[in-house]
Amino acid sequence: MPDIGRHQIPGLLLIMVPESRDGIEAVAGMSAEQAVSGDLGWFDLYDFLRDVVFRDLVRPELLAPEAERDTELLGRCAEFAENLLLNSTQPVASAVFYQLVEPLYASEELLVAAIPQMQPEMLRVTLEDMAVDRLSASARAALADYLH
Repeated sequence: MPDIGRHQIPGLLLIMVPESRDGIEAVAGMSAEQAVSGDLGWFDLYDFLRDVVFRDLVRPELLAPEAERDTELLGRCAEFAENLLLNSTQPVASAVFYQLVEPLYASEELLVAAIPQMQPEMLRVTLEDMAVDRLSASARAALADYLH
């Protein structure tokens, strides 16, 4: 995939994760199709990743009981994040870290649920900055396969 420009991110999310439609419409104040194809004056990358991707899509699924999690949705969100990490500029990759990875560190429950869903680069970035010694024994046990 060629470099993903900032202005392409909302459209890419809508294509990869159609469930993002409501969040895009709420943030943009217009239909999702208009929002991703017109003037992106409404778009702030950090707010978009935090509000539409993390708050509206990822976090609720990670906090759902494991048997009720939509792992297919989480997988598509992980693929979206991986694409941004690998195929965009450093400022975009930094935004992905600050809005999609860093919030996971605040909750072992989120980390334990998220890490098995991550693709290689997202996993590498997450583990690189994670303070493993601050995890509880149960979290370390749950993540043992990832903490080599």
